[in-house]
Amino acid sequence: MALLLLSAVQHSSADANFIKTTCGHLRFRSDVCVRLLELDQRSYAATTNEELSNIALHIITNNYTKVCNFLRDMASQHQGEPIQDPCDQCVFYYDEAVQKLHDAQALMEKKAYNDASLLVDDAVNAPNSCESVFSAAVIPSPVKQTDAYLLDDSQVTRDLIRILIS
Repeated sequence: MALLLLSAVQHSSADANFIKTTCGHLRFRSDVCVRLLELDQRSYAATTNEELSNIALHIITNNYTKVCNFLRDMASQHQGEPIQDPCDQCVFYYDEAVQKLHDAQALMEKKAYNDASLLVDDAVNAPNSCESVFSAAVIPSPVKQTDAYLLDDSQVTRDLIRILIS
């Protein structure tokens, strides 16, 4: 029993090392990469860079969708108020980004890594554009911190995919 437990600990440590090693190859901060991948337990079972890239892409796609839905709900709850228009504009940007991320997932399946990384790079515009809309309206952004994380996570995902391009 103790041997089995020790084996499991070593295996888990090896998986964490693969994540850290892979993240260490990025131009972007490796700590952001590790944080992102640790959000999904499948990362610990990954044995290839392609698997980690797909996991990161799945995570950011889900997170972009959640932000889009949050902003959509906020716009609906605040109809006729000054915050509605910026929320509606951000929903447009996020809807577009989510579609690009879904397209990137399809391209990853086809091993079209360069095209997938370009779509992820395009999706990065959503958080920036959203923040610009709120700033121009002189309204505090309800997703400012989330947009900052999404920006970092998107750049990490793009860089993970770029590792696959050779």
